[in-house]
Order: sequence, then structure tokens, then C-alpha cells
Amino acid sequence: MADHLATIWEAIADRLPGEVALVHGEQQRTWAEFEQRSARFAAALLAAGVRPGETVAIDMFNASEYFEVFFAALKIRAVPANVNYRYLGEELAGVLRQCEAAALVYHAGLRERVAPALAAAAGLRLVAEVADGDLGAGGPGLSYESLIACCPPAARTDRAETDTFLSLTGGTTGLPKAVEYVNGHAVRNTRMLGRQMLGLDDVDWDGPALERAVTLHAQGRRPVALPASPLMHSTGLIMASLPVLTAGGTVVTLTGRRFDPWELLAAVESTHPRTVSIVGNAFARPLAQALDAAASGRPYDTASLVTITSAGMAWSADTKRAILRHIPQVTLVDACGCSEGATIGSMVTRRGAAATTDRFVPAPGLTLIRSDGSVIDPASTEQGMFLAPTVARGYRKDPEHTAAVFRTIGTGTYVLTGDWGRWNPDGTVTLLGRGTSTINTGGEKVFAEEVEHVVRSMPGVDDCVVLGVPDDRLGQQVAAIVQSAGDPVSPDTVRSAVRARLAGYKVPRIVISAPVPRGPNGKIIYPEARRLLDQQRSLAGQQRS
Repeated sequence: MADHLATIWEAIADRLPGEVALVHGEQQRTWAEFEQRSARFAAALLAAGVRPGETVAIDMFNASEYFEVFFAALKIRAVPANVNYRYLGEELAGVLRQCEAAALVYHAGLRERVAPALAAAAGLRLVAEVADGDLGAGGPGLSYESLIACCPPAARTDRAETDTFLSLTGGTTGLPKAVEYVNGHAVRNTRMLGRQMLGLDDVDWDGPALERAVTLHAQGRRPVALPASPLMHSTGLIMASLPVLTAGGTVVTLTGRRFDPWELLAAVESTHPRTVSIVGNAFARPLAQALDAAASGRPYDTASLVTITSAGMAWSADTKRAILRHIPQVTLVDACGCSEGATIGSMVTRRGAAATTDRFVPAPGLTLIRSDGSVIDPASTEQGMFLAPTVARGYRKDPEHTAAVFRTIGTGTYVLTGDWGRWNPDGTVTLLGRGTSTINTGGEKVFAEEVEHVVRSMPGVDDCVVLGVPDDRLGQQVAAIVQSAGDPVSPDTVRSAVRARLAGYKVPRIVISAPVPRGPNGKIIYPEARRLLDQQRSLAGQQRS
């Protein structure tokens, strides 16, 4: 059997048709239903003229249909691509043009954002709308359920391990980069991730996927995963969901559109997942607070949990300790990597062991290099850039950026992650931070110059600089220094202007009115800009106290 996600999932559906594959609220889909619905939508894609190698964009909240569309695209050797559902019209149109989308599937609740983007995105041959709560027909897309009802299942086909799917990452430019994940590499990656997060050490993770799935079911150990983070992010889809589906397990998705720790705990109690995935402190802090509050009443049943895994942003040591106080048996797996398919390392924390925030056990093959490309010896504490093995092969149709970031070494592909770090005497690595101006807020990446462009275009604004400032929960907050031509432009006016043009997470939470510090050469003096922001935050803290 080829190392291809669609081929493996079809085989599992044939052998375990009545087992549950997907759970979303009260809705359950068996493996047979998962495969058949995906096959029917695959037929709809083919009927619309979507061909192998063409992109199927998925602009959706978490739902069972997300996996069906992903599966359907892989079935016909098309290229599924995640789209950030927070994008507004201009942003969405730019993404659709960039990835040359031939089809778009979106939730009905997003139709007001989707509609203005369609006119500016040429090449779409199918636009489908997935029902969303009480919203009836009326959007620009065809009904997803109607397409499934009228199309017979598409015939199965031979596939290549070199088939791809896209991970659209915020990266360090205004438009996201389209990272090409290779199916064969991704399948092999699910084995490593499955071994790490499911705690099934006695399972043959190197053997055939179908045999593993059948064995786990026969032993009554069907794995269940609950990705609490959005599937549009690699943490929820690639790290949590794909390994469990490839092991013939069940993926449970939350119905809420914002992270609610109480919903998560209730779902853990009712569905008994073996693993939950989160995004650092943005999820872990509210979860720890909910566990604290529940402890004084009726604590939730979390006995099924073997691991809680995190990636995408910092997960602080104090929050890890707080969770372990309430879920003593769980192992916390803190992964550090990048959307280019590379893992820098991970750190496993159990109750009673020391917890860390920025220290990781290096992934196999990790290298630390200097700016000139020379390798730093692991015995040295010299700072350098991480070069890590990746399951991706580059950026779609972007040879220039691919050549700058990706490296072929022997038979493997490596990526410069953009992170700086150093070796520690005990063999671990310390993550020092990004080498770019990218702001990471709650797992979302914000390109500072994109926000600056919007603010500078406002009437009455002469200049602007946007920075990320530390935040205990979100990792960073977006902050702006705005220089006005006359009377200061109010913070609310600045936020409204940005909110009208960009996704909500890009709106500055902190806005101060002051001259933008620039040197004689016209370049921004970033230390001075940070001093101004720190001074303002300190003053605000004093006023609150």
C-alpha cells in the first residue's frame, strides 16, 4: 500500500466501516460514512473540472466536513489548502489568487467575507457552502450537502507518495506562504507523532498503517484525539488529527468558535480522548484556571488523558505545573517547530519533574548553524540558527523563497526555521526567539509592516511602527506607536481602521500617540520604540493598581 493518506484511509474504512471516525457535538460519522461522503464530494470536484495538482481551498471552522473536503481532494490527487477563516475579503482574495485555487469550500457563517473575495479571485470552478447552524441557503456557493446527495462516489485511483497538500502559513510576508507537504513524508511523520503523543509504546509504529489500526481496534485501544485548536493551523490538523486518523482512530472537534476551556473539559469527560492538542499559553492558561475553579465543586473526569500536546507558541513552566496538579497522570508534550514542516525539538513534562518554558530535546538531525552556514558544535554555547529536517519540499511555485529557506543534504530536506537558539551542556537546546519582525499572538502570525501600511494610510497619521510586546497568555500582543500630523488620532479610531481591513488578531491591542523614533538614516530605532511601549504599559499598570 502506498504511503498516501487517502489510500490508507480508504483501506481503514473498508476494514473498520462501523467504527467511529469523526465526532462533532452530537454528530458522529463512521469510517464508512467518512469515506463515502468524501468520495461523493470528490466526484463533485471532478465534475466541476478540478484536476490532479489543482488547489482546493478550505475556509472553514472546525467540523467533520473539514476532514471530508481534505480527504476528497486527496482522493483525486488535488491539493487541499487550509485558509485562515479570519481573513476578510481582500486578504482572502489574495490567498485564493496566490494558491491558484480551483475550488473553495467555506462555512455559511463566513459568506459575508467570502462573497466580495470571489469577484477578485479568478479560476474558481466550484464554490461550495457548508451549512452553519440556522443559516439557510443564500450564499454564493452551492450547497455542500446537495452536492454530496446528487453525486455518486468517485472511483478510486492509484496515487503517488509525492502528491502534496498545502499548509498556508502567516510566515514573514503579508500573504501567507504555501508550504508543500509531501504525502509520503507526512504519513511517515504521523508515525513519529503518534508514538510521541498517544503513549502506545508497544505498538509497531513502523509497520503497515492498516495492520496497526486493525490491531488497536481488536485490542480495544482505538485512539481518540481532541484538537482544541483550529484545524486551519498545523497543530490541530497535522500534529493531532492526521496521526490518529492514520491509526484508525477517532477525531473529536469542539463546536464553539472560540476556545472555551469548559467546553473542552466537558468534551473530554464525554468522549474520553487519549490526547488533547492546544496552542501554548493561549489555551493552557484558561484551561488551568478552569481546572482550578472546577476543583472546588465537581471536578471533570479527565482520567482518559494520556497526553496534552502543544505547538505554535510558548507554553510556560508555571502553567504546565498548574495543569499537572489537576491531571496528575497526563504527560505534557511541548513541541517546537515551524509551519515549514520542521520540528526543532520537544520537551516532555510529567508530574514531579522540573518544568521548562524554552528548553527542548532536539529532534533527530537538528543542526545549529552560523550566519555563514558553518555548523556550531553541540559542545559550544554559541548562538545560531536552527536547521531542521522537514516533511515539506518547499513553497508552492516559489523557487526563490524555497532556495533561501530549504536545503537538500544527502537524501533529506532541511529548513532554516527562522529561529535562533543555543546548545546546552545536557544536550538540550534553548529557543531564543525569531530572527524576524513577525509577531506571534495566540498562535497567529502577524506581519508588522502589513498593519503599519493600514495605519499610515489613515487621515491625520504621519508615521507608525508596529511591534510585538510580551503577553503572559497570548505570547505577544500587537502594539503600535502612531505619530499624528496634528491632534492625536484616538486608539479606538486606529483599531477600527485596522479591523475594517485586516483580520481581528492583527488589530493593535496597545496604541500610543508619540513620534516614531527614527535615526538619521530614516530607519526605526527599535530599542527606543520598545522603551516607549514599555513605559506606557508600566504607566497603565500603575493606574490600574
